[in-house]
Amino acid sequence: MATFVQHMTMQASLFRFFLLFLIPVAIWTGSCGPDGFSNRAGILPSAFGKANKLTVIADSTWWETGLGDSVDYTFGAPFLILPRPEPLYDLQHFDFKELEYKPARKELRSYLIISHEGLRGSRLDDMMRKDLGDSLLPADKPYSVKLVQNRWATGQLVFYLYGRDPAAIYQAIQERGPAMLAKLKTHDLPILESQAYAAREDAALANEVQRLTGASIRIPGEYVKALDQDSTIWLRKDAGEMIIGLLFKKIPYVSQDQFGREGFRELHDQMTRIVTSNATQETYMRVDDRELPLFFSAQTLDGQYAMEVRGIWSMKNDFMGGPFISYIIQSPDQQSLIIATGFIYGPGKSKREWMQQLETVLRTIHFS
Repeated sequence: MATFVQHMTMQASLFRFFLLFLIPVAIWTGSCGPDGFSNRAGILPSAFGKANKLTVIADSTWWETGLGDSVDYTFGAPFLILPRPEPLYDLQHFDFKELEYKPARKELRSYLIISHEGLRGSRLDDMMRKDLGDSLLPADKPYSVKLVQNRWATGQLVFYLYGRDPAAIYQAIQERGPAMLAKLKTHDLPILESQAYAAREDAALANEVQRLTGASIRIPGEYVKALDQDSTIWLRKDAGEMIIGLLFKKIPYVSQDQFGREGFRELHDQMTRIVTSNATQETYMRVDDRELPLFFSAQTLDGQYAMEVRGIWSMKNDFMGGPFISYIIQSPDQQSLIIATGFIYGPGKSKREWMQQLETVLRTIHFS
């Protein structure tokens, strides 16, 4: 019969065997997946970085002589719509040597890796071929776009863009750029949502909005009720030198003209008249499309038809203005419309992230 000491010695040996052999096998088998990357999350560091950042990995000479302008034209286009232009994405460029020189540069959140057959033999091209193999460029295609998650870190999004020549790459950016931007926006959404709801949600204000509009919406905790008048609720948040507002109103549905330019302006100006800036003279907020246009986009919010409108507001009889985003949403019974607007006042301040947070909040609207 084995002694207690012998028994424990055998147990220890088995435990060492488990550590030295079974765990590495488990890690290796767990790292393999259909795309070769997406299942490696368990052993990778977490990606870091802010929203609206895109790192481009490409040949430096090519970047400086045409590629950079092409990428910037699509991914660095102006964010709609701000008084002072800000880009959709802040771009930074590394070549392969810079990527390898500092390993932390492989742990950012979003990448666009670009090459073409004319650069075959370069280290970047070799890496792309190693990563994607035969799928790098199908024989009958001028270019390919591959999306890989968690390439070097968890929470990471990597686009591989490969073409027969530079012209094919420029074609790919033009044709596939909007789809890539949509993927990047979805990828950034959790960060924007965490910023928008950094404080506890205000259930009491959410209930007031629901009683007025018939729809629920998640109201961040930093907002306070500025005014409740003329069947309109105005919520306000002071963020340092920025003033951020939310407005909600419910009106009868009359016709599709209410979703058009003139109909929107009339409805919106009626709602925003409660927003004033000076008690001694008549001031009120209004749509200002004299200098910058309004941008309309048909949407679906919680299954209901909606029109998204982006533009600039100004204050009548006062020198105040800023960007707004508004949704006109048809109620499920099609008898009424809900107008939900977010606006910002902050002269000289960056507003892109704040506008994205407002969009995130407004899009939480839900009909019971």
